[in-house]
Amino acid sequence: MHVGAWSTVLGLASLHALLMAVLMWRAPESRGANRAMAALLVVVVLTITPYTLGYAGCYDAWPWLTFAPFSWQLALGPLLWIYVHQIVIGGPPKGWRWHLVPAAMQGAYYTVMFLQPTDVKFAWYLGGHARIVSPLLWAAVCLSVTAYWLPAWGVAVGRDGTAVAQEPDRADALRWVRAILVLIGVVIACGVGFGLWHLWIRPLSYFDAFGLYLAFAGLAYALGIAGWRQTHGRTGKRVTESRREQRPRTSSPPDDWRARGRQWAEQMEAAGWFREPDLTLSTLARRLGTNTAYLSRAFNDGLGESFTMVVNRLRVAAACRALEEGGSVLAIALDVGFGSKATFNRVFRQCLGTTPSTWREDARARLKGEKYAANGEIETI
Repeated sequence: MHVGAWSTVLGLASLHALLMAVLMWRAPESRGANRAMAALLVVVVLTITPYTLGYAGCYDAWPWLTFAPFSWQLALGPLLWIYVHQIVIGGPPKGWRWHLVPAAMQGAYYTVMFLQPTDVKFAWYLGGHARIVSPLLWAAVCLSVTAYWLPAWGVAVGRDGTAVAQEPDRADALRWVRAILVLIGVVIACGVGFGLWHLWIRPLSYFDAFGLYLAFAGLAYALGIAGWRQTHGRTGKRVTESRREQRPRTSSPPDDWRARGRQWAEQMEAAGWFREPDLTLSTLARRLGTNTAYLSRAFNDGLGESFTMVVNRLRVAAACRALEEGGSVLAIALDVGFGSKATFNRVFRQCLGTTPSTWREDARARLKGEKYAANGEIETI
């Protein structure tokens, strides 16, 4: 066993990524996004680990490490998609747990093989695994990360991303999400290129793949920095403002976050602040006489929704009342605080599962039915 430069570089990058993962997992704010990024970092580190150990001669010194369950690459794509969805939309995609099932199956396969006697798993590693399982897994990983990267990019740059960009406090987050996706796209292209070279031109040795895993190490380092930056404020100015707001106003946090979240949401609704298109978390906190940390916690921990989702639900509720009275959909969308009809339609569907036009037609049908029922009762009397 010899720890050389290659294993040292990969090991240091892995340790840095694991430290960032622990810090993000324990961060109190934006738990969904932070924990998705923490899990993504762990999977990237596990992907690097066989090469970190291999370049140090660990597999030669301890052959029983063969099939150690470090391979969970089928989780890379889903975790990336979940993270982007959490940052941009404000919540996880529906049924997100099912998207992690292939990764669980991959991990289970390696775990079962790892528990076999060394001679049995070594024979399978050089035989059926190398000829059949390994190429299939490589193809599945390439397809998976590509299939999840594309919708994640669509969320970040499409109408969903445009909607978030209208909020100044989150515009910087969106730029970082796009930068992360570009970086991951480059690493995906490198991985596909290495694989195609290995299959079609000439087989690549264990050491030939160092460049690819050096790219993974760089990705782990960059993801750790980007995720930590998202956790502790978008810019130094915002962090300073948050600290300045926290000092004078509140000496101790409220115990009942749910009650406080409801109270602040009701105040926002009564004052009509949710109708302001440029309303931000810091602006609302100042008006309520609190700080952004407590307000965010009251919404996230107390109500189980982000600031954006709370505001959007109030806007949708106001829009529903206006739709019953008539008027154009665009005028109603702008009146309740949305920047465009497209954003209004998307958020409305996300909250109620239908479009504003369809909801209005259904509401009119209900009112007509109630009117007929009332007339029928009067005639009977």
